[in-house]
Amino acid sequence: MGEGFRLFPFWRHMTALVGFPLGTIYNITGITQSVPGTVTLSTVADPNSFAVATGMTVTFSNIRGMIQLNDTRCVVGNFNSDTQTFDMFTMQGFPIDTRNLTPYISGGQINIISYNPPPGQPPGLMYNNQ
Repeated sequence: MGEGFRLFPFWRHMTALVGFPLGTIYNITGITQSVPGTVTLSTVADPNSFAVATGMTVTFSNIRGMIQLNDTRCVVGNFNSDTQTFDMFTMQGFPIDTRNLTPYISGGQINIISYNPPPGQPPGLMYNNQ
């Protein structure tokens, strides 16, 4: 590097990739052992977060009990805003079978990692529709 050259710490000025606010995290209060598994959410950890919607891709973390889901991703299906529940589907659109997983105990979060895909596009990619 030449004299006087400074790296611009762009990561300090980013709010998030493609418009996502940092901390788009929701707390989990329950996960059923069923086909598909159903997740119940309690609150959003960050009030500036995006609302959960059918078709979004999320990752799981910090789940106690059903630990097999930690660090995995799924597509949100059949989101019900009244009950704050959604069914879990694979990236290929198949229902996720949670019947043989360790029973859910407590805790956990989902982190929204993608918007709803445009018609005809696969889920799991980041889209910025803002």
